[in-house]
Amino acid sequence: MSVVSWTLLVAAMVLYGIAVRRTAGAAAAAAGVIVVVVAGEAAIVGEPPRSVAGLALLSGGLVAMAWAFGRSRRRSRARRDALAAYRAAWPAQWSAAADAERLRLAAELHDTAAHRLTSIAVSAASALHVTDRGLQEDALRHAGQEGRSAAAELAVVDTTVSDLAAIDGLIGSWPELGLTYRRTVDHVSPQVADAAYRVVREALTNAARYASGAEVRVGVEHDSGCLTVLVSDGGGAARHGDLGSGHGLAGLAATVASRGGTFEASPDGPGWTVRARFPAAAEVPPVRAEWWRGPRAWDAALVGLAFALSIGASLLPGSTTVSTKQLAVLVPLFVAHAIPLWWRTRAPLWSLAAMVSIYPIALAAWVAGWSSIPAGDLFLWGFWVELAQVYAFGVHRDRARGLLAALLVAAVGGLALAMGPGVSGDGAAVWAVLALGVAVVTVPVWALGAMVARARARRREAEGAAGDLHRRRLSAAARAERERVAAGLRRTASRHAEAVVVAADEGRLSVVLDEARAGLGAVRELLDELRRPSGADDPPPTLAGLAVLAARQMVAVRQIGDPRGLVPELEVGMFRAAQEFSGPAVTVSYRHDGVLVAGATSPDARRRLHVLADAYGGASAVGAGGTVHVWLPR
Repeated sequence: MSVVSWTLLVAAMVLYGIAVRRTAGAAAAAAGVIVVVVAGEAAIVGEPPRSVAGLALLSGGLVAMAWAFGRSRRRSRARRDALAAYRAAWPAQWSAAADAERLRLAAELHDTAAHRLTSIAVSAASALHVTDRGLQEDALRHAGQEGRSAAAELAVVDTTVSDLAAIDGLIGSWPELGLTYRRTVDHVSPQVADAAYRVVREALTNAARYASGAEVRVGVEHDSGCLTVLVSDGGGAARHGDLGSGHGLAGLAATVASRGGTFEASPDGPGWTVRARFPAAAEVPPVRAEWWRGPRAWDAALVGLAFALSIGASLLPGSTTVSTKQLAVLVPLFVAHAIPLWWRTRAPLWSLAAMVSIYPIALAAWVAGWSSIPAGDLFLWGFWVELAQVYAFGVHRDRARGLLAALLVAAVGGLALAMGPGVSGDGAAVWAVLALGVAVVTVPVWALGAMVARARARRREAEGAAGDLHRRRLSAAARAERERVAAGLRRTASRHAEAVVVAADEGRLSVVLDEARAGLGAVRELLDELRRPSGADDPPPTLAGLAVLAARQMVAVRQIGDPRGLVPELEVGMFRAAQEFSGPAVTVSYRHDGVLVAGATSPDARRRLHVLADAYGGASAVGAGGTVHVWLPR
């Protein structure tokens, strides 16, 4: 037996190391091997079957605890390393926030003022080639209207659309003839409305630039539960192809994908067709977490330990007083006592009630002669189970119920001990004294749990305050960059846009064209500057760093839910997961209990994602179409 004991002890230490350094599945497989080896070794040295079964149960409980301790260490180490990486990246976060704002402003400028100035230039150049005074007046009127809008957008810099009705205004102000428009959808989310507006505006601008005079059809309609935006032209003369920046369609595809949609732009006969499809609604997807990888593994390990120390210990040679007949009575009680540990944090009252309910039954079995073990002995044998439950009350900061639970355990335990053999005297007084003795243990355990809960709450509050301050500073860095860009626009492009308005009011069409071209040149120079990264080559593992990474790699990041309140270690985990995806789009869903990252990736990256999720206590799974879902819980 001593050889088996040493084998089990060494194996438990080895298992702890495996659980810290390997995934939960590998550690669980090692735990199973240890149980089989211990039981097999006991059988080889000649232990009776009853002892072999007891050793198997005891080894199972011990390795379950070693596995749970190792898993806890693995999760805490992963989060500590992530937090260290987050703090080490603080100096780079300011430049990343500025870079993210620059890239966002570049997309905004391309999709707002640049489009309006392009439209003015195309319209003015076309009107200068004809002698029809009516067309020239239309071009001047269009230049004045669009020039004022461009000047206003350049002054504000950040301009977004929140309603599909904005497309109606865009169509109504478009100078080109031969435009057919149909919209049958009224309400979508502001994010989808903004993306749909950008699709129509980019497609119309390209049609005017490359298919001047062609018939253009625009549709915004429902199709199979999706919003479909379709813009097609019949082909025509290409004019003013030098006005574009070359980033329109690529940026548009990223914008559509970031809203969960799909984007296509391709030749259609002599013309061109642009199609975007958006899902009806963006909901945070459900998560199928694997409990045994996360903190709930503790509950399972405690259940296993309770089985081991009760049923397993009763089967060993030292427990000769427990006959097979008595085991038939005791085993159901042991099971009823152990299993409630699984619900100790989710249904603590019911769990505690189930635990203490075995003692009246054990007392009745002892009085009837079915068991030789008094209820008081059973209480002392499994007292730690009630203590684990009382501690859970304290950790979850249920003050009133926690104190009541501690006193309930003391009362039931005192009664079970008072009814035991060899106890004499006043029954009530003995019960009171023994209950007080039990309370001396249960109340401090509950208080310890409450202290741990308060310490955790203070730490979360401190981290939350530090995170809020850090986010405010990052917002200030982004705001400073936005103000710098706005100042540059006021010195260049805004001045040209205002000159367009003045020239249009004075009827000087050639000046309108010159100023529009000059304004476009200024915007193009600024766009080139904004798209050049100012920070480090490797963006920091943060939300801002993810935006920079996505822009550099031309990957669309679709964000569902509210990222505010995201803890630093989850920011790092989310960034590291997103780095492994190789598809055109990555979806990040923010939930109150964690983050879900999804996308397409390679088999090698899939294995790395599995290890990452496992270290966080999460899980990875392959969904429809080969999409990999990575769940990182809080």
